Amino acid sequence: MSRLVRSIGGVLVATALAGCMVGPDYQRPDVPEVDHWHVDLDYLNDDPQTLADMAWLDIFQDEDLREVIETALVQNHEMLIAIERISEARARYRVDRAALFPEVNVELNSEREEESDLTNDGAGETADTIFLGPTVSWELDLWGKNRRGSRAAYSRYLASEYGAQAVRLSLIADVCRAYFELEGINSRLATNYDTLASRERSLVIAEKRHKGGLTSKLEVKQAEVELASARASIPRGEQAQLELENQLSILVGEPPTHFTLNSTLEDQYIPANVTAGLPASLLERRPDIMQAEQELVAASETVGVATARLFPNITLTGGLGYETEEFDDLLDDDGEFWIVQLDIAMPLFNAGARRAQLSAAESRFNQSRLAYQQAVLLAMREVSDSLNQFYKSGESLQAQLALEKASREYLDLATKRYRNGVLAYLDVLDAQRQLFDAQLAVSQARENQLVALVLLYKALGGGWDPAVIRQKADASGA
Repeated sequence: MSRLVRSIGGVLVATALAGCMVGPDYQRPDVPEVDHWHVDLDYLNDDPQTLADMAWLDIFQDEDLREVIETALVQNHEMLIAIERISEARARYRVDRAALFPEVNVELNSEREEESDLTNDGAGETADTIFLGPTVSWELDLWGKNRRGSRAAYSRYLASEYGAQAVRLSLIADVCRAYFELEGINSRLATNYDTLASRERSLVIAEKRHKGGLTSKLEVKQAEVELASARASIPRGEQAQLELENQLSILVGEPPTHFTLNSTLEDQYIPANVTAGLPASLLERRPDIMQAEQELVAASETVGVATARLFPNITLTGGLGYETEEFDDLLDDDGEFWIVQLDIAMPLFNAGARRAQLSAAESRFNQSRLAYQQAVLLAMREVSDSLNQFYKSGESLQAQLALEKASREYLDLATKRYRNGVLAYLDVLDAQRQLFDAQLAVSQARENQLVALVLLYKALGGGWDPAVIRQKADASGA
């Protein structure tokens, strides 16, 4: 008996393994072939290491910033959700993969049947049947339905891994951006506070000069206007400061709190040279693109699953154990029982439901293909925009520094000439306003350059190693 079962099982296993897989095999869609970026950067060099190849710890070297980033990576709720999605996708893959193997159960069945007199020559009686033993059920995957489904689940698992990396990269970028913007606000608030103190001193001097009969009341009023203007700009800055502190708090997964920054914009690291790499490398560097491709692979395999459903479904079932009418004889050798059953179900009529399922799967594949191609185009645009922004922000900073220097010299000269009675006080106030605006512009330019660096690093897909995903997947048994 057992030899017969093994023989039949062996033949069916060989048949199943030799089965073909219907449906399309995945091929990466065509994407635009671009051999250079649409930005002419004077500082590009021949260094094979691109900005994306650098670890985020090498780019963002501020110790306080690093601590905030590391806290966010551990506590941020979006990051934790992404990690849970990985666990869910891994479990779903194992569920779908289990369909490739036989399902074995141990059953204990008890049945009582009242037989009909009409079908038993008037000798109908009550019959008891008891069965104990293992049962096997296995869908033979001749058309690749289960294999395609397992591959689709594996691709969705990989997509969740890449998705988590995309969330991680976005989180690092969001933290850095908010941190640099907070430093910028702090810098401009400090300038505002210094200007306010200066305007208060100027008002005191203007009042003394007026009382001494050296100037008219006009200079006093001009000083009051400048003081009121400086005071009015502070609440807006303090409001922005509080909002950025709250934003950072949420990013690190904590209630709103105050952030004390020990560094300034001038302390932050800016790479002297930036190499962006080739556009084609984005396909293997951007986690969001790789996520979109794995979702496309899953959609392709799902088309194969829907195609396989158009073919016969073949299921092998069997049982081996003991069957008897009396419970006391359940394990008697004479009660040995086995059964092998092969079921073939061929779709005949279902009102076009399975064809419609195939059409729906093909449409989802086309949607995923277009989404993948769109993701590539958007990534190229983001890199081009951020490259240009980083380049131009550096130029802007140099121009603003030159303007600040000239404004400071102009104020020094105007102050001296005013004290010598050559210029009116209004000229000094004008010089002060120009220096104040120039200082704010320098702070904004420094902030813009750092934010541009963050956006460029994110656009290039920096800060992670794509090979780690495959290694992690292999190690986890997925």
